[in-house]
Amino acid sequence: MPPAEELRKKVGQLFAAGFHGLTPDTAIKTLIRDYGLGAIVLFRRNVQDAAQLHALTSSLQQEAKNAGHEYPLLIGIDQENGLVTRITPPMVPQQPGLMALGATGSDSHFAYEVGKATGETLDFFGINMNYAPVCDINSEPLNPVIGVRSAGDNPNFVSRVASATAHGLREGGVVPTVKHFPGHGDTAVDSHYGLPVITKTRSELEKCELVPFRRAVAEGIEAVMTAHIALPNIGPQGLPATLSPDALNILRKDMKYDGVIITDCLEMDGIRATFGTAEGALMSLKAGSDSFMVCHTYEVQVSAIERICQAVESGEVPASRIDESLHRLNALKKRYLNWEHALDVLTTERDLGKLNDRHQEVAKNAYSNAATVVRNEAGVLPIPSSSNVLLLSPGGRIPSNGAVDKNSPSHMTFVDVLEARSLSVTEIQYSESSFSDQQWKAVGNADAVILTTRNAREAEEQRSVAFELVKRRKDLIVVATCSPYDFLDDTEIGTYLAIYEPTVEAFSAAVDIIFGKNSAKGALPVKSKVSQGQKASFSFQTLPFVCERDMEGVARVWRAALPEYNLPTHNLQLLLDQPHANHLVAREGDTVVGLCIAYNSVNRGVSSAEIAALAVDPDRQGKGAGTQLLSEAREYFREKRGVNNITLRSYFPRFWPGLPVDLASATQEFFVHRGFRLNESDGTDADLYQSIREFVPPRKYLDHAVASGFSFKAITSETFEDCLVGQKKNFTHYTGWVETYIALDPKDHPSSIMAAFDRNGAQIGWTLMLSPDDPYLSANWACPLLAGPRTGIIGCVGVDAAHRSQGVGLAMLCHALEDMKNRGIEAAFVDSTTKVDWYAKVGFAKWKEYRKAEI
Repeated sequence: MPPAEELRKKVGQLFAAGFHGLTPDTAIKTLIRDYGLGAIVLFRRNVQDAAQLHALTSSLQQEAKNAGHEYPLLIGIDQENGLVTRITPPMVPQQPGLMALGATGSDSHFAYEVGKATGETLDFFGINMNYAPVCDINSEPLNPVIGVRSAGDNPNFVSRVASATAHGLREGGVVPTVKHFPGHGDTAVDSHYGLPVITKTRSELEKCELVPFRRAVAEGIEAVMTAHIALPNIGPQGLPATLSPDALNILRKDMKYDGVIITDCLEMDGIRATFGTAEGALMSLKAGSDSFMVCHTYEVQVSAIERICQAVESGEVPASRIDESLHRLNALKKRYLNWEHALDVLTTERDLGKLNDRHQEVAKNAYSNAATVVRNEAGVLPIPSSSNVLLLSPGGRIPSNGAVDKNSPSHMTFVDVLEARSLSVTEIQYSESSFSDQQWKAVGNADAVILTTRNAREAEEQRSVAFELVKRRKDLIVVATCSPYDFLDDTEIGTYLAIYEPTVEAFSAAVDIIFGKNSAKGALPVKSKVSQGQKASFSFQTLPFVCERDMEGVARVWRAALPEYNLPTHNLQLLLDQPHANHLVAREGDTVVGLCIAYNSVNRGVSSAEIAALAVDPDRQGKGAGTQLLSEAREYFREKRGVNNITLRSYFPRFWPGLPVDLASATQEFFVHRGFRLNESDGTDADLYQSIREFVPPRKYLDHAVASGFSFKAITSETFEDCLVGQKKNFTHYTGWVETYIALDPKDHPSSIMAAFDRNGAQIGWTLMLSPDDPYLSANWACPLLAGPRTGIIGCVGVDAAHRSQGVGLAMLCHALEDMKNRGIEAAFVDSTTKVDWYAKVGFAKWKEYRKAEI
């Protein structure tokens, strides 16, 4: 293959393209065959019926197979459900969207079940990637592009719903894609038609928009989609996030995300009208994206691929950058895709029927739990089934957004829903703010009037009709069929229901409530102005720790929350009262209810931050104090210390070198759910322990050392300077190591350092061997005291680089333990090591094991 063709097909693998039609057209075939296109984007325009859709995906995969693709195509779709549903009834059951799922009151059960049902449906049709779930926070009620596509306005709640949905999709066999990074919820501009600008600072984003994405990354999300939103306070250029290295580096560098980053469609005006689609693709590649979505126009798709090829050929972009993204995409394909499944043509209509029956039950249960009675102040509900009902539906202009299919087929109408229950119903579609005399007469004659609205906050005529109606009919029933904000704060609308999406399935659930067939179970996943102004039944104030003021309360919380780590108050105070401490306490009134023990460290001029411990009074757990403490600690380190990443560990003073693996799974999940990444690939750290009352050193290590001319003795004032030289030469890359040796001057801390000497008397190895009576141990290590009485420290064990693997270390340990035993020390504790087997050679065993965790 000529080099230019090979490059073109490599670059083509990074693109996701859409096309028009129910069968593969010449354009998409050319992209697959000649440009190596790696992914397909399907829309409602590509779907007619079950047989057609399955034939379409099979033929697309066959085209790729014939063209010599190593892996099948990623075939993706926006099956968010609810408002954005590409595969619709009667082909498959309608499933609820995220805000409806948020209203069920369960942040995981229904989201998981619907996610799994969606995944199974897509997998049945040969679609292997879903551009869902939405992780945006609907913090702007007038947001024209997100709205009910979001689960709600609370970041942690949105995180839970999105996490469960992604888990369900994954279980259903489909790649989930969280979107739109770094968060599209706080804007009143639709990026399909313009470039929204979000002026939030990094700290503001961290408290809201970034929360669900951090959890998704910590849980190993496969793909993240970018947003076409400008962030002028994130980086100097204020570029759209899709094109911004500053924005995408939050993912790549701060969150350590190495999965696939895919752009939203580059033909949206947020990119096309500002930088152009082809140039936007190149800029996004440079910023850190891996896959570039161009959904509509063949000529634009080709020009974008060619633009990146030109950039590689000219040296503007290194070829390794293409390989980097290709590696990520191939790893994803290798995990999820195979040719046998991609080319499967054995599905039958009967199989789909069985699948649909099961999924229909999932949808019905979710919808029945989502429909929400916001107000029923006059007790209007329920109404008799014999009522003569007038249904008022909006006509004319109905506010929508660019993600919604404009002319999606509807298998039923709201009138059909009512008539299917043998109700007497008349419908009037209103498009003006005033009614005719005849229409007002119908309003007066009806037993019950149901007014449906859709995004009335953006359509004043709908609100005008409602306010005029309620003057004449105090028993007016208003159903907001999309945005729950329509009349959320308008208490004069006394009977008000929210169903979160204009689907007949959602409306059916409301009808069941209106006529008393079912009771209302849904709860608003967004706040009204009234509820926002109400004080919670509990509130925490997060304040810097002050030893004299807070120590008693902190010790009480420590004992209650961490009874297995029962440190005396005096020892805990020594560990907390440090010059580089940045602790926080949560107070409810005057009572300390939680604490966050945190320190900052500096190594080679680089600052780092560590959270050593987080504890909340058991009676106050589950109410947000721990989350608030973590958030405030992170903000402090980011704003005051310039540190974006925090690890769960501590150096000096040392509590634990990571997250204990024996913590309850719910406790470990607490940190993951708040964005902490548990790094399994680097293995685990361990603290070690052994009783040394009967310690007998293994002779083979001592004899080998003697034969090699090594000798061992405690560091004295005369040999201390050479000891420090050895530390600075070998161990400056370990945070706090050299500083610890400096602090242990033999004048004040005799017999605290054992050293190894070569036959010429030069120091070649060192270890701490601190007595439990040494005040330095009490102020810098928490765990020896917990491991057992009369326990000293073996720590910072190191051998000069030129003398390693010669038996120096094990012999030195033997001499240190003998020295400690002779001083009356009864046990030894090794602080934080991955070399468990090596220490076991002289009798040490694991005391506790730890995972690395970072956010």
